[in-house]
Amino acid sequence: MTTRTPHIAFFSGDVTRSGGTENVSILIANALVQRHEYEISFVSLFEEASEPFFRIDGAIARYTVYDKPTHGIQHYFDTVGRLRKLVESRHIDVLVDIDGILDMYSLPLKHRTGVKVISWEHFNYHQNPSVPYRKLTRRWAAHKADAIVTLTEADRKLYEENAHPKCPVIAIPNPMQRITPESVYDATSKTIISSGRLTYQKGFDMLVDVAAQVLPQHPDWQWLILGEGEDRPMLEEKIARAGIGGQLILKGRVDDMDAYYRSAAMFVMTSRFEGLPMVLLEAKAYKLPIVSFDCETGPSEIIREKINGDLIPEGDLGSMAESIGSLIENTDRRRSYSVMARKDTDYFSKEVIVDLWISVLGSDV
Repeated sequence: MTTRTPHIAFFSGDVTRSGGTENVSILIANALVQRHEYEISFVSLFEEASEPFFRIDGAIARYTVYDKPTHGIQHYFDTVGRLRKLVESRHIDVLVDIDGILDMYSLPLKHRTGVKVISWEHFNYHQNPSVPYRKLTRRWAAHKADAIVTLTEADRKLYEENAHPKCPVIAIPNPMQRITPESVYDATSKTIISSGRLTYQKGFDMLVDVAAQVLPQHPDWQWLILGEGEDRPMLEEKIARAGIGGQLILKGRVDDMDAYYRSAAMFVMTSRFEGLPMVLLEAKAYKLPIVSFDCETGPSEIIREKINGDLIPEGDLGSMAESIGSLIENTDRRRSYSVMARKDTDYFSKEVIVDLWISVLGSDV
C-alpha cells in the first residue's frame, strides 16, 4: 500500500502581492518543497497579477478560489463552499492561513473535510488592521485551530494571556535570507531606502513628515520608497505640499530590490505596527544601519539599540528625524552599525526556522 505524501497548502488572500506576508510565506514554502517530505501548494482567494512578485518554486502548484478579484463578507458562504471543494478535490491535509483573517473561511471546513488548520499571525494580537472582526477570528482560532504560529515570543505570550488557547501556540520568527554574493556596505552612499505596501500600517504618511524635516537640511541626499498601495495618491499630495518631490521618491513596485539594498546608506521603517518585519531582516542581511519606530512587536527583536540601529519611540517624528540626521552626518557611526548588522542572527537562520515549521507540521499531519 502506497502512503500518500501529505499536502500542505498555504492559504493567502493573493500570493502574487509584494508584501512581507507573501514574501516570507513563499520563502518557507520554497524551502519545504525542497525537503521532498510534503506536497506544497498555494491557495489564494484570487490573484490580481499574472505572476507572483516573489519567485515560487516550480514544484509548487497555485490554486484560486475565485477567477477574479472578489471582496466582501457578502460572499462568505460562497467562499467557504468553494474552498471546501478545492480542499476536497486537491486532497489538502493542512491549510496554513498566512493571514489570521482567513481562519474565518478555513475553520468551518474542519468538521466536514477533516483538514487541519494552522493560523499564522503576521501582525500581533492587539492589531486588527482593516477588518474589525479579526478579533473574533483570533478567539475562534484559539479554540478551534490545530496550532497558532506567532512571529515573536512577545506575541505568543499575548495569545496565552488574552485568548486562553486550547491549541499549541508556537513562536517561529521570519527567516533572514542569505545574500549572495555577500553585500559590501557603501559608506559613500547618500540614499535612504524604505519599503513596503503603501498602507496605513506602514506609516509612510509619517515618513513624509520626517523626510520634510531631514531632506531640506541635506540637499545632496535622496530617500526612496519601494512599494505600491492604496495610499499612493495621499502620499503624492503630501510630498508635493512639503516641496520635497525631488528628494523623496515613490519608486513603486520594483523588480530588482537587491540593487537598491546594495546601494543604500541606511534603511528606515516608520510602521505603526508589525509582527516581525521582513524588511528589517532584509536590511540586516544587506548590512544596512537601521532606524525604526519601536512598535509593539518586531523591531526590538531585530535591532540592537545603538549597536546596529536606532529604536525610536513609536510616533516620535522629531526623534526619528534627529536620528536620521545624525546618521547622515556621521559616516563612522554608519560604518560601525553596518559591521554589527548581523550580530545575533542565528535565531533567524532559514534552516533553523524550516526545522521549526516541520516540527509543527509533523504534529498536525
